[in-house]
Amino acid sequence: MIDGMKIIDADGHVQEKDAPWQDLLEGPYKKHAPRVVKDAGGRSELLLEGKIWAKPSGIGCGIGTAPISRRPQPTTGMFDPVQRLKDMDLEGIDTAVNFGTTVFLSLPFLENHDLACAIAHAYNTWLADYCRHDSRRLKGVALVAMQEPAEATKELARCVKELGFVAVAVAAHSAGRNLDHPDFYPFYAKAEELGVPVCVHVGSGRPAAAADRFDNPFFVHATTHAFEQMIGAMCIVGGGILERFPKLKVAFLEAGAGWVPYWMERLDEHYEYMHLAVPLMKKTPSEYMRSEQVYYSFEPDEQTLPFIMEFVGEDRLVFASDYNHGDSKFPHTVESVTRREGLKPSSLRKLMGENAARLYAI
Repeated sequence: MIDGMKIIDADGHVQEKDAPWQDLLEGPYKKHAPRVVKDAGGRSELLLEGKIWAKPSGIGCGIGTAPISRRPQPTTGMFDPVQRLKDMDLEGIDTAVNFGTTVFLSLPFLENHDLACAIAHAYNTWLADYCRHDSRRLKGVALVAMQEPAEATKELARCVKELGFVAVAVAAHSAGRNLDHPDFYPFYAKAEELGVPVCVHVGSGRPAAAADRFDNPFFVHATTHAFEQMIGAMCIVGGGILERFPKLKVAFLEAGAGWVPYWMERLDEHYEYMHLAVPLMKKTPSEYMRSEQVYYSFEPDEQTLPFIMEFVGEDRLVFASDYNHGDSKFPHTVESVTRREGLKPSSLRKLMGENAARLYAI
């Protein structure tokens, strides 16, 4: 807490690739467990389903191969919850909402659906143990295998009812389905019933929007995150998901919020003369995107934040540290927002905690 202001990190991370997968997975899946291998350069990489994740080279390569000139302060907190709590104290973060990293971002694209379901179940069990070190401050986000929507729905219910998780994460597409696919309706209905948000959390490396055009990790990473979020938002809004499930909350994370005003205007323009193509929508796209159903994470150093707050609404934005990924500002993520000039105390309280508390029902 800073100056009496509660700080909620709406998008922090754990690192699960070194989890004890052999112990977590049931018998038939042990031989297919995720494992860490060394590449030719001595880097630790995730091997899963016979592939390196994220894609190490060539078209659609991940950021892991890129030369990085700036990194956050090293810490073991992504897999050691005791250290994580110390890191949160250092930043002034009261509560951290935790998403996974390597396995988490790879799972939506596994071709073996049974394995994907088994890994999701094992991951959630591991994450629950991590959060159990201080369940008041460490909150879990469920990983589900959207390749099998019925199993994803069952696992979501387990994570919320038995493990106490506060949200569920999905990619913007999985197994050839976009987020407005009717197969996902029961999943959305369950999330609505349980009162937890569906968080669209994207990655890069395999497969993602525009990734098939580039073999430079700079280009891949810069495009895929924002483009996947834009496509995901278009499907959620244009596909009538918010209309069909009026109490469902959706959050778009990991790509900043600068894309939101542009996308609202562009979708509104198309709705003006092509609304017959999207009959499931009853309002303009921007009305849905400004509604209480939708939230967006912002980057701490986004210079357009004041404009986004005015255009989209300051109630729609949540603080995300991205702890402790390569672009995180740890241990300065909180102060990079709270020390900005021109943000009113009432606005800061919303951005840094109140909005996230409402999103996650914390």
